Amino acid sequence: MKIFPWISAALVAALFVSGPLAPMAAFAQAPQTGQERVPVDPVEKMLMPSVEPITSKDPTGGDAVAAGLMNVVYVPGKVIVCTAGVLTSTVLMLMTFGSAYRAARGVFLEGCSAPWALTAAYVSGKIPGPGDPGYDPSGRH
Repeated sequence: MKIFPWISAALVAALFVSGPLAPMAAFAQAPQTGQERVPVDPVEKMLMPSVEPITSKDPTGGDAVAAGLMNVVYVPGKVIVCTAGVLTSTVLMLMTFGSAYRAARGVFLEGCSAPWALTAAYVSGKIPGPGDPGYDPSGRH
C-alpha cells in the first residue's frame, strides 16, 4: 500500500496545529471586538494563584528558629571556608613573593568576612545578604 505525499503532509500539519501551535491557533481565532487580545497560555492556567509578596522584613520567631537550625551547618562551614581561604592566601603570597596581595586579600575576605553566625535579621531579610541590593561585604550595618 502506497501513502500519497499529500496525506502525509496533511497529517503533519494537523499534528502541528493541535500540538505545539495550538495556542497560536487559539490566538488567531480570538474575536476582533476592539478589545486587546490575550494569548492563550495553558501553562499559566495550571500554575497556582500568586501569593502576595511579604512586605514586612521584621524578624519573627520562626526566623530565629530557622537561623538557629541553619547555624548548625553554617558556622562549621564558615570555619572550613575561612581556613581554606587563609591557607590559599598564604600560598598565593609565598608563590608570588607578595606581588599578588590584592588577590590574596580577596580570597581571604571571601571566606573570613562577616557574618560568622546567622541571626533572625539575616534570615528575614532585614539585613541584606550576598546578592541582595544594599549588601555590605565588610559586615558593617
